[in-house]
Amino acid sequence: MEQAFIIIERIVIYSVLISALYALVALGFTMIFGVGRVLNLAHGAFLMVGAYTAWFAQQYLHWDLYSAFALAVVVCTLLGVLLYHGLVRHVQRSPIVTLIATLACALIIEELIKIFFTTNTQLLAPFVSGSVEIHKTTVITNRIIAFGASWLAIILFWLFVHRTRWGKVILATAQDQDGAALVGVDVKRVYTLTWALSGALAGIAGFFFASWVKLDPFMWRDPLIISFAIVVVGGLGSLKGSIVAAYLIGLLEVLMTYSPSMRICAADFRCFEFLGSSWVGVSSLLVLIAILFLKPEGLFGRAE
Repeated sequence: MEQAFIIIERIVIYSVLISALYALVALGFTMIFGVGRVLNLAHGAFLMVGAYTAWFAQQYLHWDLYSAFALAVVVCTLLGVLLYHGLVRHVQRSPIVTLIATLACALIIEELIKIFFTTNTQLLAPFVSGSVEIHKTTVITNRIIAFGASWLAIILFWLFVHRTRWGKVILATAQDQDGAALVGVDVKRVYTLTWALSGALAGIAGFFFASWVKLDPFMWRDPLIISFAIVVVGGLGSLKGSIVAAYLIGLLEVLMTYSPSMRICAADFRCFEFLGSSWVGVSSLLVLIAILFLKPEGLFGRAE
């Protein structure tokens, strides 16, 4: 019985920590989707650029971790603005072309990472090393810092959107682009701001996501899948929905990690695992499919 309580405690603690990071990972993706109705398939690559920028600043420029973090945020902010002005604003009226273009950008970034940094995995140094004990659960200290930083970024973003003039302009543009333009809002400037903010948030998320996993040229794929699932499950452009969906998906993934796996063997002796840790990445996609069937607008979205 005591062992069961320890496992439940670990599931709760780990899911709370990872879900905050998932919410941050999806935040920039949610904003671009909500304001411009653009699915930015390069979002995961933005996170990867932020992670590699920080690692490069540490390893080759010998910057301290805080300066490397700031550089990652700046680079990703500029990358967001560059992608919008250089490509997306010319094709965003065609959703299919935008999807293909942003995915192509992600693949180009992946190939550039392979060329300049090889396919070898790298490690980004943590802000604080070591671990702490929470009751009977051992937690890496840097993951607690990532949790705190994620929630700080989410709260600051919420305050910006709901308490500042530019934030209200973004909300107005998200609700009705043509109406906002009629009352004098410079819609292109709003889009530039949202892509810059999305890039900055991706830089922050990428830095802390890299402290959770190893850096390699393929690390952008999981954040993209997570972001896409959270946007669909939470609802189009809904910050509240993104947070709820992030915690739902995070909980399911941790549950999969601790769930027992079932081994099914065919007549030719080939065996397959059902459930368990190997199904961690599948859980979010299953939730996504279920939501599309049952509530296509998402948990907190509105029907178009």
